[in-house]
Amino acid sequence: MTADNNNISFGRYLASCRLSEGLLLEDISAATKISMHVLSNIEKENHEQLPSPAVVKGFLKLYADLVGADRETAVQGYCASLNEREAAAVSGGMLRRSLKFWIHILLSFGTLACIVLLSVYFTSDKTGPLEKKQSVVHSKGLKQKEAVFETARQVEPPAGADSSAPSKHRLLIQAVEETWIKIIIDGKSPEEYTLAPGDRLELEALLIFNILIGDAGGVKLTLNEKPVKLHGKSGQLTTLQLP
Repeated sequence: MTADNNNISFGRYLASCRLSEGLLLEDISAATKISMHVLSNIEKENHEQLPSPAVVKGFLKLYADLVGADRETAVQGYCASLNEREAAAVSGGMLRRSLKFWIHILLSFGTLACIVLLSVYFTSDKTGPLEKKQSVVHSKGLKQKEAVFETARQVEPPAGADSSAPSKHRLLIQAVEETWIKIIIDGKSPEEYTLAPGDRLELEALLIFNILIGDAGGVKLTLNEKPVKLHGKSGQLTTLQLP
């Protein structure tokens, strides 16, 4: 039996030849010593359940010879089906990678937008360097923390502090989550930082640090090589004065 075209499905082609000869799969298995499982998956064209292509081609030739089919047609049909399957897998992989890439881009832009908004929010001035515009909606906790922080530059140095002393306080800030920090060192103008996980920030002060942290669980502090305990849970604002 010959095929009408080169694009015929190899499994249906062999099955139709077998049926035209009045043979059962059991007959093919007995004559070729190919397992029923493999023969069934050949006719179903279930590539996932078939052995390596080299082995399958040999099985197809044995099968074709037994049912009077053209062995080259069967092999060519198998190769065409295998190539289509591999091309589909490559295309699907490219689509997944492309989708993953664009998701990453969108998330990056989203994160950047949040950082920009936070930066604008905490640096926008109206009458003073730390006073926020009234059009911005504040949470009660944020307003309380900002109120404390805004007075930091008017706070007197700790009792006994000697501004002429040569020794400095060294502060190490290590980010474990993405967060922002605003710091006043020795009553000077505030500095603001946006930190990503793994970032390190090392600062020095003669007298004091006044710190506002956007996420109490997002950073670890070390002052003069000693850990500093932060009050507040992850996601909460917190302020502190060191030492």
